[in-house]
Amino acid sequence: MDIKRRYYEILDARARDLADLLAGDPQTSVTALLLDEIGAFYKTAKTEKALFGSEGFEVAYHAPVTPDLELLLARILLHYSDRKSLGWKIYLRRQTKQMVDGKAAVIAPDIRVEKDGRTLAIAEVKAKVGWMQPFFSSDRVARDLERRRAGKSDFDPEADIAACRRQIQKYALGFNIEKEQVFMFIPTLSAAHRKKSARTAADYEADFVKNSHLGSENLILLSRNLELDLAREYTADDLHPTNRFERFVKKVEAIGKQTS
Repeated sequence: MDIKRRYYEILDARARDLADLLAGDPQTSVTALLLDEIGAFYKTAKTEKALFGSEGFEVAYHAPVTPDLELLLARILLHYSDRKSLGWKIYLRRQTKQMVDGKAAVIAPDIRVEKDGRTLAIAEVKAKVGWMQPFFSSDRVARDLERRRAGKSDFDPEADIAACRRQIQKYALGFNIEKEQVFMFIPTLSAAHRKKSARTAADYEADFVKNSHLGSENLILLSRNLELDLAREYTADDLHPTNRFERFVKKVEAIGKQTS
């Protein structure tokens, strides 16, 4: 338990460092540093295999990355607020009961930023695109629909997209905010991209806009390198960081000032 406590203390110290950079030096790419932190999470997740893997013991399981990523992001936002005296309160996967279309619904966003009882922003966090590939890729939708027509799969990508879109609307209605205050955090789009595909990051962003009914700025995409897999070896030159995370934080700050 002491070791686990120390791990989270180190994670929080790193969150504080990144928040200080966000609040201070505009020339520093916090996104590039954040991508490296996520890469470190993946390395940590492979500890069981590295430690216990042997001829007589094979390990397939590894710890999920998303919970640590959510915690890191939430603590960055809290320390940023403290650094600039913004008065934010950060809720991490906190369930609340809200009215949606006249009915009580339990809602638990990944991260919710609140000030003086008013929600400023909600961020859904995905370490990888994973099962949400159709939400970002019309190519994947076409492939899944073809498999469905051929009787090779029961998966309906269009129904899946509609469900994701309803979730966004549910957040907006439940917390009485504009849908533009709902964001989606994605480090890379490598899981949605197929090798030898001519598609660009802008193509995937356009699919996100179409399917989510949000703007491209609501996609907090950290890297434009479509082949970047943070779970594998990479170099600093592979990161191709955006500035979406920095702009997201500034936007939340601006929303907070408008509602003061």
